[in-house]
Amino acid sequence: MTTTLVRPLSDPLGDRVPEPVAQEAVDQAQAALGLRRPASPPGALSLASVQGQAPPRVVLGYGLGADSSAILARWLTDPSSRDFELHELAVVTGMTGQEWPATRALVEQNLLPLMAASNVRYLQIARRGLHQADGIDILSDSCRPDRLHLVGAWTLAHEMFDGGTVPQTAGDRLCSQHFKAWPLDTVIAELTQGRPYRHVMGYELEETRRATRDAKYNTALRTGEYPLRVWDGGWNRARAQAFLRGLFGIETWVKSACTYCPFALANDDGRKEAIARFIAEPDAGVLALAMEFVATALNPTQGLIKGQRLLSLLQASPGAGDVLAAFEQRITTLPWAVYDVRRTLSPRVDGKNNFARSVRILDIGTPEETRTRLAQRARCAAVPLTVGDPAFPDDTQPRAWLRRREPQRLDGGMATAERFLTIAPATARSKTGPAFPNAWAAASQLELTA
Repeated sequence: MTTTLVRPLSDPLGDRVPEPVAQEAVDQAQAALGLRRPASPPGALSLASVQGQAPPRVVLGYGLGADSSAILARWLTDPSSRDFELHELAVVTGMTGQEWPATRALVEQNLLPLMAASNVRYLQIARRGLHQADGIDILSDSCRPDRLHLVGAWTLAHEMFDGGTVPQTAGDRLCSQHFKAWPLDTVIAELTQGRPYRHVMGYELEETRRATRDAKYNTALRTGEYPLRVWDGGWNRARAQAFLRGLFGIETWVKSACTYCPFALANDDGRKEAIARFIAEPDAGVLALAMEFVATALNPTQGLIKGQRLLSLLQASPGAGDVLAAFEQRITTLPWAVYDVRRTLSPRVDGKNNFARSVRILDIGTPEETRTRLAQRARCAAVPLTVGDPAFPDDTQPRAWLRRREPQRLDGGMATAERFLTIAPATARSKTGPAFPNAWAAASQLELTA
């Protein structure tokens, strides 16, 4: 990559690298993290290819974790646990793209051989692109499955890195909706061809809320079922784990999750498990740390752990030296960017705020070059270059603040905005949200006084 920072600077905001150069740098940075640009994997099939066989009566949404694995394993080894024949079953997994290697090993070594021996149809599917119009790839459709196809053309990490953010824990789990719910519903509709079917989900005894919510999606064709909640008085996760342990001789069926899943870091037990996994699998830690690093540069609130960052957690964790060293080495070799970040806050009637954001790449270079360029832009704009955000003790990012949000405007029911320049690995694309132009204009109007 050829750097562009030899250009003279005359405008702190108007002088910027050509967009094709910026996008090439983003492609290079993401590729260095293992994220190739979207392309259907070799052997992927079209959605229409799933037809041609008798529609299944039962469809298991297989999430690879202990709960749904226990259901499938019991069905395959105990015919009395089911009221259908295995040829009436289809198993479907929606791939997010960055599953833990340990989960792959468990499924490939234990469940896939059972499925192949029983001739159970297994479909592995993935999004083909950011938009639903891009379609779905059938990564595998086989009654003799022998491996997991975890990575499709478009993964959740592509979506997160492109947007310079991390999966959100507040509100609906959009990551699951985008990469599991919509692809699964689309493929199941194609599979069942308008015939009634039973949609089995791995909700255990203590997941009453999830099961109740899922049942609201029942239709004249779809009937949700939750075997763990009714088997032998109900199976919780501990009982599902005990069943898998007895059947396969494994100590624990590890939790299925993306390697950067904030839900897996939401409590002490989850964090302890994640730290052990990152120590054992440093490459997974590098991807998660890189995602968080860029997201928090663009928005200090975007750590993977509420009130704390994964980076800080690992820095305080004995044994995490290898993953931290690998992360530091990797990000210093990536192309970096000077980013222009604008964000608006617009008050809502419910007391919360709507947010809109615009991110632009101004410069591309090495970490040292972009840091120097950021300082030049700060001087040109006649603003100080600050380090860190006082509200986040573990934030160490340099920023040149051009505009600060005004809380009094929000208190008065008016929109406000902020703007700063910062540097980070060039993994986030220049992007302006559709609501941003009007929101920025509203936040920038001068208040007229009599």
